[in-house]
Amino acid sequence: MNLRHIEAFKAVIENGTVQRAAEVMHVSQPAVTKLLQAFERSAGFRVFDRVQGRLVPTTEALVLHRDVERVYAGVDEIRRAAAEIRSVKRGSLVVGAMPALAAGFAQRVASAFLAARPGVTLELRASQRVRLVDGVASGQVDIALLNATHEHPQVDTELLSRAHAVCLLPPVHALSRRKVIRAADLKGVPFVSWSEGTVTRLKVDALFAQAGVSRAPGHSASTAPAICAFVAHGLGVTLAHPLYVGVAAGAVAVRPFTPALDLDVMLAYAKRPVRSPLVTAFVEEARRQAKMIESDFKK
Repeated sequence: MNLRHIEAFKAVIENGTVQRAAEVMHVSQPAVTKLLQAFERSAGFRVFDRVQGRLVPTTEALVLHRDVERVYAGVDEIRRAAAEIRSVKRGSLVVGAMPALAAGFAQRVASAFLAARPGVTLELRASQRVRLVDGVASGQVDIALLNATHEHPQVDTELLSRAHAVCLLPPVHALSRRKVIRAADLKGVPFVSWSEGTVTRLKVDALFAQAGVSRAPGHSASTAPAICAFVAHGLGVTLAHPLYVGVAAGAVAVRPFTPALDLDVMLAYAKRPVRSPLVTAFVEEARRQAKMIESDFKK
């Protein structure tokens, strides 16, 4: 007994005649008759009696039909699930992010992504770049947001956003009245740094060293919210990629900075011939959100 035999049995019971069953199944009447005969042989009992030229289901057939309906209800559920997966409305996704991005930009992208996909579950993992890349390579992380490229034979990276660093200042600060902040303006000013050894920290320190500007020692942190909180509370100023600012945009003053310092945000995912629909959809949302933020800072 196969699904085609069961389908014929179900169609005849629900449509009353072999002719109508054949129309529903888009086959000939003889084909339906053969399928019914095969079904009866497999079942081991008669499923229809012919009464005054009409097929009437036996008691056994009616009992069996209830089970068939349950089977088809399960099949319909599988079809619905497959359709939702195809349309990226169901499934799970593990997104990794550097600490600087995890509590700001990554959450913004995830929120927008999930708003249109209530059937999708998402796990956000914050970690250092090397661990995230290893997670992507091993399949434990579907996609990661990084602040620099990282070579790995099983991982692809692509540029999501390259932008000039902006200067973040306390809302009430002598320099906040200026339209553009120059490196020399920050001489002796308390500076909130990114954690030692991070890509952003190395680039910022190199810029000021080249400019010959000494900043006053200040606090440091590894996450964007912590950096922005220090600035918002008047504990110093900092430089950051626009995507790092996130929800703190209203709590700090943001100004263009010169000389230009390019900072990157990268996407990383496993090397595969075809990306999963969920990963593709998340990438598209990340690009959309990045462009929106970059556009806001250019106004």
